[in-house]
Amino acid sequence: MKLFRLPLFVLFLSATASAPAQDAARRFPQFDQDSDGKLTPEELPYPNLFKRLDTDGDNWVTAEEAQAIGTRGHGQGDDTTPPANLETPAKLIDAKPREHGEKAAKAGLDPKVLAEVDLAMQAAVAKKEVSGVIGLVHRNGHRGYFEAFGSQDIEAQKKMPLNGIFRLQSMSKPVVTVAALALFDAGKFQLDDPIAEHLPEWAEPRVLEGGKLVPARSKITPRMLMSHSCGLYYGSLPGYPLPRKRQPHLEAHSRLLATLPLKYHPGEGNSYGTSIDILGRYCEVIAGKPLDEVVRELVLDPLKMNDTDFWVPTAKGDRIVQIYRQPEPGTLQRGRPASQLTVKPTMFLGGQGLCGTTADYARFCLMILNGGELDGVRILKPETVDMMFVNQLEGIGERYGLGGAVNGEGSYAWGGANGTQFWIDRENDLFGIFMVQTQHYRAPTSATFRGLVTEAVAVSGL
Repeated sequence: MKLFRLPLFVLFLSATASAPAQDAARRFPQFDQDSDGKLTPEELPYPNLFKRLDTDGDNWVTAEEAQAIGTRGHGQGDDTTPPANLETPAKLIDAKPREHGEKAAKAGLDPKVLAEVDLAMQAAVAKKEVSGVIGLVHRNGHRGYFEAFGSQDIEAQKKMPLNGIFRLQSMSKPVVTVAALALFDAGKFQLDDPIAEHLPEWAEPRVLEGGKLVPARSKITPRMLMSHSCGLYYGSLPGYPLPRKRQPHLEAHSRLLATLPLKYHPGEGNSYGTSIDILGRYCEVIAGKPLDEVVRELVLDPLKMNDTDFWVPTAKGDRIVQIYRQPEPGTLQRGRPASQLTVKPTMFLGGQGLCGTTADYARFCLMILNGGELDGVRILKPETVDMMFVNQLEGIGERYGLGGAVNGEGSYAWGGANGTQFWIDRENDLFGIFMVQTQHYRAPTSATFRGLVTEAVAVSGL
């Protein structure tokens, strides 16, 4: 296992140097986050290694360049030697894989590849790509991987616990979308109803078109809110800055956003933004109660997601995972204090407000993978879950379902701004969850995790 004790990208280089070209091809996609066949300095944030691989100096590293390194090195006496300017962190000298036997076998995951996941995550912590990380993989009806690495709080020297509580950020969106779909299943609204029937402030939306305000050609619907095709956005449009003052509740927030122009005519474009916040307000009016109560009654309580909410009670405050800023690769700076989450808010933002644990989110994913049911409790109708996986933006040229990204082949996924991610893969009866807390997350750790999980599935089937 000596090879796996090297830093992650040294491991990548060593693989290309010590094995045939097809081994380099196997590892390259793990770091190519946008799947464009090239590695950018951001995807490979190690300047010396990047310079070595970028043989033509065009500021890109292609798979061919990585394979060429392997071809030149193989058989020349340096097949497993990392470049001299990349040192193995001392913390990794004693890094060891965990045991992955019976549980991995039941889940149809290769234990040897899972051991590689362990070591890659330890490498990521040692390189300060992340402060701490939790990974979970469920397949074929069994949890085959659930491990924590690194720190919950670096300065306090607290190890990452499996029950650590994370800011979910945009991983809140699928949960709130499911709560709305539960109301849809109950006959409370139709997906193509105008939301203005319950939110009158949206009766006459306007669009900024060619620098002028024009009436929207279509009404905004719940389907558009769930698929980010309503014209709402994050940020602001020229001449229409968003007020900095935070609104006291969702009603005021919705009324404020309704005074601002849309980015395009509803149903005619796609932009990631505040639409799930407005969906949350829509749920409040239909259900006649605050969004936190709606989500708890329709999703969290039935699924026994007991550690998930829009805030963290003081009694659970010592389990909040500290967030860190990452101004540059290899640097972590302490971010907002965890104590901020122990104060209950008055506005529950459906697009970013939830906090929760990995195990709680696993129950949510398993419910979706099961077609809307878990432990005998049905949250959604099977046909409603099927709709979540259908691309709602076919005519727009994008791919997004209801509350999450889809690929048309049984995948549903999303992530949060602090690095949390999940994906559900119906074809392989699998879901994976990756949890970190890094503001402006840029590290390649999540791509490494998912790439190795995919490999663990593929190898187990050989």
